[in-house]
Amino acid sequence: MKRKHLFTYPHIHLSTRSKGLTLVELMINIVSVSIIAMALTSLFLKFIQFWQLSSAKTDIQRDGRTAINAINKNLRQADASSIVVDRYDANQPPYSRISFTKNNQIYVYYQQDQTLYEVINSTISLAKSLRCISFTYPETSEDSIVNVSITFEKKTYNQNTKALQLSTAKVRIMN
Repeated sequence: MKRKHLFTYPHIHLSTRSKGLTLVELMINIVSVSIIAMALTSLFLKFIQFWQLSSAKTDIQRDGRTAINAINKNLRQADASSIVVDRYDANQPPYSRISFTKNNQIYVYYQQDQTLYEVINSTISLAKSLRCISFTYPETSEDSIVNVSITFEKKTYNQNTKALQLSTAKVRIMN
């Protein structure tokens, strides 16, 4: 006796297709790859901009700390009567050079173009990317206090700049 199945399944015949892509599938793949490429390019450009901005910030902070520390350390121990504030040449901002004597040694700090120089026994570059340095007396009656103000800037991307204003107000001359 033959058994009858209650459920019969039709035979599914898979048709064999050619191994190529249809035009629609090709267009979908091209659009997908293009979208992914644009997103990655945009992400990469944002990363480069972030890196340039961070690098500029780090550079000017380092230069600023180095310059301020060197000037403060030596200026505090200067002979107050030997301090002269002027400028290196007519192309530089007013009050952008200071010279003084410390322990019978002449110290000079000045701006030339965008570089801050220190002269003790020889001339060395303390910092680059200097926008402006200013040495002033806050009070005309007191010659033992000098204000030092420094601004650095560095180009980042798309001709933008990152600026940092450092100011050490009232450096007291101890001698």
